[in-house]
Amino acid sequence: MEEEKKSEPIDAAEVEQKAAQKKKTADRRVYRKAIVCLILFCGFFSIFSIPMGLGNALNTLMNTAYRILMDTVFYIMAIAVIAGAISSLLTEFGVVTLLNKLLSPLMKPLFGMPGASALGMVSTYLSDNPAILTLADDKKFRRYFKAYQIPALTNLGTSFGMGLIVTSFAVGMSGTLGKEVGIAALCGNLGAIIGAIISTRLMLIFMKKHYGPDEPALKETYVEQEAVQVNTHKGFLHVLDALMEGGKKGVDMGLAVIPGVLVICSIVLMLTNGKPSAQYKYARIERVSPNGTVLRSTLSIDIPDNGDMLTDVYPSRGDAVWTESTPGGDGWYDTFDTCSTKGRSFAANETLYVSLPEEVWLRKGNFRLVLLRDGEALEDGLVLPLSEPDELSGVTEKDGKILLTASVPGQDYTGEAFEGIGFLPILADKLGFILQPLFGFSSGEAVAVPVTALGSAGAALGLIPGFAKRGLINVGDLAVFVAICMCWSGYLSTHVSMMEVLDCREHTGKAILCHTIGGLCAGVAAHWIFRLAMVLLS
Repeated sequence: MEEEKKSEPIDAAEVEQKAAQKKKTADRRVYRKAIVCLILFCGFFSIFSIPMGLGNALNTLMNTAYRILMDTVFYIMAIAVIAGAISSLLTEFGVVTLLNKLLSPLMKPLFGMPGASALGMVSTYLSDNPAILTLADDKKFRRYFKAYQIPALTNLGTSFGMGLIVTSFAVGMSGTLGKEVGIAALCGNLGAIIGAIISTRLMLIFMKKHYGPDEPALKETYVEQEAVQVNTHKGFLHVLDALMEGGKKGVDMGLAVIPGVLVICSIVLMLTNGKPSAQYKYARIERVSPNGTVLRSTLSIDIPDNGDMLTDVYPSRGDAVWTESTPGGDGWYDTFDTCSTKGRSFAANETLYVSLPEEVWLRKGNFRLVLLRDGEALEDGLVLPLSEPDELSGVTEKDGKILLTASVPGQDYTGEAFEGIGFLPILADKLGFILQPLFGFSSGEAVAVPVTALGSAGAALGLIPGFAKRGLINVGDLAVFVAICMCWSGYLSTHVSMMEVLDCREHTGKAILCHTIGGLCAGVAAHWIFRLAMVLLS
């Protein structure tokens, strides 16, 4: 019977039919994938194109990517070249070997990493996240690591990215938040270290399961050859060779991060930023006739970086004072703080006040506030009508002056770089009931800083002065901001490209998850460390 089964003829038509059926099934799968991809692609870009307009959304994406390329990526490449040259010099002359020996007793218990990884922490603290990549690409540096420890360099390096810049920024807030900013900055750094330990340790747990605990990052034979070459000196030419070789590796690293930084950072910034707001440098107060003729005008008045009220306004002069107003008991704004002159962008629907001398300005005609971007041209300016005195409700004359108001309208989308839909700050507001108790923020608006730090630490820092001037944050919040901005430092924008450079792209999701947890822990730790410090110092 078995021989008869073997001798049965093969039905060619049946085989062909089965092959055709398999091909048809495979084609259907491809078509389904294509349809799902198109739906998700169109749905994702609809998030931007519906509020911004398709043309503006595409132009903003391209212009943002170009600005990031010119302003950020080349800066990262410069950092990578310098860091590569320095790290090559230090590894070539045995400094990394010495650091590994001295710091291993500290690094291994805390981070689970070799002592040589401390050099990566220092390099990123002084510059930015990708500075550690040049070290990781150096085989003389890698020889101290196991295979499972290499992907964790992304989490370790990112935790200290822009540390010096963030800390210096915090210390510079003393004029607004008080003398305790130094303590806040220190507590923030301690919180970032705790977040770094948690993020790195979690990543090592995942990676040890994948690579095993004993697989080296380099072959043992190569390590022995490198150990011999470390002590081979050629004088000053040896120094130049090390610097040039490290610099070349930095160029390669800078080129490798371009795709990830441009794609991810552009999208994250469009999700973070909102509608555009023009930057104005000068203001004028004008009285115009009903037909629009200017009857009287001040000279151009410098616009400071804060303040919502113009006082001491006189015609034919440009030395009026911008002040930060505080409501008085009778409804009049009578407490003033002088401001520095830098120019700024006004928020949509922001109310501005003008205190005018009654004997000079209360005559027939309309009053208006003119905001100018630069120079005297009105083409790039914004003309805001001022409320007439008899239209003011509840505001009376005081000390021979009267208060007029103007409202700044919102700007429309133009397709310029760094515009967006402001989704992440809205998400931060919705999650405020979770994040605010964890971090102890003094206001719900402060949650926007850590959420913005997901995509850009620099953008997050830019929010802090405005919140401080509006009284929405205190020095305790600053400690949390330092910890999160330093620990996260825009990791959503850099983790993808960093993991790709380390040839660990498949572990990117784990790295992001671990670092999200680490950043949250950094903020919580900074909050409680600062509170403990205040109790001890009181």
